[in-house]
Amino acid sequence: MASINKKVMFLDGDNKVVVTAKKLLARENYQLLVSSDPDEALEVIDDKGPMAVVVCENKLSTMRGTEFFEKLKGLAPDTVRILMTAGTDAKLIEDVVNTGEVFRFVKKPLDFKILTRAIQEGVGENDRILKLKAQLGEHEKILTEKAELEAQTQNLDNQVQGLMQIKKKLVLAMVIMALGFGTFEAYSSWARNVKLESTSQKMGHWVKYDNGTAKDTKTDLVWMTRDFRIIEKRQPKDWQEAMSWVEKINEQRYGGYTDWRAPTIEDYQAIYNENGKQQAYDQKEKFLLGNPEAFESGGGYGFWSNEEMGMESARYFFFMGGYGVTELKGYNSPTLSIRLVRN
Repeated sequence: MASINKKVMFLDGDNKVVVTAKKLLARENYQLLVSSDPDEALEVIDDKGPMAVVVCENKLSTMRGTEFFEKLKGLAPDTVRILMTAGTDAKLIEDVVNTGEVFRFVKKPLDFKILTRAIQEGVGENDRILKLKAQLGEHEKILTEKAELEAQTQNLDNQVQGLMQIKKKLVLAMVIMALGFGTFEAYSSWARNVKLESTSQKMGHWVKYDNGTAKDTKTDLVWMTRDFRIIEKRQPKDWQEAMSWVEKINEQRYGGYTDWRAPTIEDYQAIYNENGKQQAYDQKEKFLLGNPEAFESGGGYGFWSNEEMGMESARYFFFMGGYGVTELKGYNSPTLSIRLVRN
């Protein structure tokens, strides 16, 4: 739950969207400020900041959202940035890379449940950034104290040769303190990756790991080798349950990770293997799936994506044929499933 002391700015050139956002997002446990003008928004942020999160439409009246984020980054570098866009193009990707970083993309037309979740995650990311800055400040303090102690030790060493051993112990203790600050988590991650690589199995351009994941070296995306049907032993009852499964899997730290997401149709298309020979949950030999060899057999035929088509419909990818399908979000079929991916 976000803190009531956190502030969130919502910026969209469409006043109707701003009014709707003010009604729906104001229910959340943070202070919401809204604007339809980017210059006005910058003034408000400068005057009433800091902001934990700024949500911005990419197509504004006087500038692109990425240009706004570039200015925001100079004004408030710790503020988490969420970009609303109807689609991604080459210019958008270039702007994101060269200007202000974006924490999340949220597709328009807006699903305010998805937007609310993205804002909550952004507030959490802001907390993490501020905590890290505090830790870095403490780290700098330790390094300064270390330098002062070394200088004092050097002076003592010049006066009394017998204090050399004390000097070495002080320096060693300070080095251990400096290096140990924040190192344990990094070491644990490194050790886990080393273990995974040592037990991995190469399958063409795929690398299969023993934690239930597999990496496509062509796209550098990591996939779950088991899908919803295999893990839950049933199909998702509708599109919404498939999307909610992302949060459940992240809470369970599947494979040791917490950044799993629902794929796009393009993600699925990139891994489709037209020569695939896997069988689905019903083990019908004449209905083979275009799954990569690294995936476990026995899953679904069609896989929900995160792509919505209006308010009532969404898209899934059919792995027996390799094409996208648009269907009602409430569609409940034993052939459907979802398989999560991480960047």
